[in-house]
Amino acid sequence: MKKDLSFHIEPTLPFDAASDEAFLNAPVHLGPIDEKAFDNTPPACFLGAYYRKAVSNKDQWFGIEGTITLGEFVEDPTRYGNDKRIVYDRQLDNPSIYLGGYAETESDAGLGFSIGYTSSDTTKELHYGSKKVAYRPFYRYIYSDVTDNNGSVLRGNFNSWNVLDPREFDYYYFPGDKIKMSVVSPKENYLQLRIEVLEQTTIEKYKNIRDSFNLGRWPKTYYSPLFYSGGHGKMPAEFKRVNSIDQYGNEGFVVKKTNAKVTKARWHEVYLFTKVDGKLVKVPFNEKRYISMICPQKEVVMVENQNDLGGEDITIMPGNMK
Repeated sequence: MKKDLSFHIEPTLPFDAASDEAFLNAPVHLGPIDEKAFDNTPPACFLGAYYRKAVSNKDQWFGIEGTITLGEFVEDPTRYGNDKRIVYDRQLDNPSIYLGGYAETESDAGLGFSIGYTSSDTTKELHYGSKKVAYRPFYRYIYSDVTDNNGSVLRGNFNSWNVLDPREFDYYYFPGDKIKMSVVSPKENYLQLRIEVLEQTTIEKYKNIRDSFNLGRWPKTYYSPLFYSGGHGKMPAEFKRVNSIDQYGNEGFVVKKTNAKVTKARWHEVYLFTKVDGKLVKVPFNEKRYISMICPQKEVVMVENQNDLGGEDITIMPGNMK
């Protein structure tokens, strides 16, 4: 007998499997909406990272969008090492700027300051110890057991990390770039990352790297595949934005001291997507709608120039740790 596979869900779908037109055209709504009250008491900090996080309550949110001018990573030259699984010493501080959603499981998607090429010559092999040169896209999702009607397991649990191929030069983002980044649910149970360059960096160092790629045009807009994130688009969900310096191999442990830093990154505006009278709109993701977290202590993150549209300037300075 042929099995009923009605419960089968693909972990990813092609980037154009659903239209995001409604999100791109959603108007800003500044009036009141029907939303749940929430406790804005911050939860315990996750160990092993220096970060600024703003997270919503679980409500009828369908995605998040932010416009940001990227800050510059300044490494601590003493913070190199390995965990004996890799041959090369690597920079142990990992800056990232990302968005995320949580309905049934949690997903993250955005930019990590990563190793990469500094010209269109890709004959040189990259390795974990190569120099970090640009922000590049990543997305992470959790895929759980799915069974069919006969009880057969179709797929096991896994946490999938995905980083874009470093030969995709259109999708290098540099300090000083102004970008619009979103994570939205154009299809039930799925999220998608989109990144668009609004203004290119004028910082000479990074401008020269981009020029060396010989694109001859404006950088393309990046779309991730639609990746599975159970419950999104059909049940209450929370969304977040995070500016972070993670520490490789130190997740869940007390942060290691470092003099690395990320210079001022400016969130110009940030919105949550919801529906008003059945129509998709975006509302400011400001202090009235998020729980604020600065970890592991307030001295390591400077937050300035907050505005009503969810904007603020963020500088991460682990050297200020007391």
